[in-house]
Amino acid sequence: MLLDTYQEQERYWLITAQGPTGTAGLYAFRGDLIVLAGEFDEAARKRNPPRAMLKEAVVLATADKLQFIAGNFASIDELPEFVTRFQDELAPDCVPVFYVDNIAASAQVQIGANRYILIRFDDGIVWNNLMDEFYVEKADLKGQNSEDKVLTVAQAAKDHTYKVPQQTLDQVLAGKTQSRREVWGAV
Repeated sequence: MLLDTYQEQERYWLITAQGPTGTAGLYAFRGDLIVLAGEFDEAARKRNPPRAMLKEAVVLATADKLQFIAGNFASIDELPEFVTRFQDELAPDCVPVFYVDNIAASAQVQIGANRYILIRFDDGIVWNNLMDEFYVEKADLKGQNSEDKVLTVAQAAKDHTYKVPQQTLDQVLAGKTQSRREVWGAV
């Protein structure tokens, strides 16, 4: 199974939820997904932090294809690494939704057979933004386990119409800004 393969490859930095949904053949993951691992530090005998990571990832997969994937990239420069590593594992109708900290404006980008939605991300939490984007109410998720909540959000995304302009990946990369999202945490 694809999500188990990612675990074996040590692609998970943080796991919030992972397992089968209530629908046979569909599996969900929430957490941080390593796109490009850090170098191995021989002196410290450990791997350095990832060089590219999809933070707050929300994933729905079959045994061999990603049906839905969303998350946050700190930099648009991480997207080409994602494409290199994961493009072949995207289902033909998968529309990745990525919140990106340093793009000038939101855009739709066609990469290979898949359309990617890139949304300028200034603040917030990916999960909450997805629920708002797809009009999923808390009541829609009531009584569901974590994996079925991912399934509900992914199903709401299927027929969603995005109101962002079409651009090429080169245009989005050229419009990169120096913006960085402020991170709040424990003091």
